[in-house]
Amino acid sequence: MALRLARTFLERELPAGAVRVIPDPAVKRHRDQHLAERVGRILADGRDVVVDAPSRTTRRAVMTAAAGHRARLIGYWARPPKLGMPWILEYEPEYSQLSRRPRKADGFDALFEIVDPEQEYRLREL
Repeated sequence: MALRLARTFLERELPAGAVRVIPDPAVKRHRDQHLAERVGRILADGRDVVVDAPSRTTRRAVMTAAAGHRARLIGYWARPPKLGMPWILEYEPEYSQLSRRPRKADGFDALFEIVDPEQEYRLREL
């Protein structure tokens, strides 16, 4: 059910044809810089990009790259479920920051919380 909902959210809310980018787990050193460079190349090609940036440092790196291309920064945040988080943290420690809600003042042009992600979701502006 969550996977179906995720696809629905991506299809409904994100730009058609946008390139989805996630941190490369194979890159251990300078992962944030590597991600920011990928985002910069995509934006330089004139395409929209959607980035999964769970940590503040990753978001900062991506936002800096986006600002260089005058990209509009729209953030979406969903409160993580309490169950299942410990095993995620074993594999991806940066996901520990998922429970920290980002703020519009962090540099977003618009920021939304995904409310009731387990049901029919709705967006609430933050």
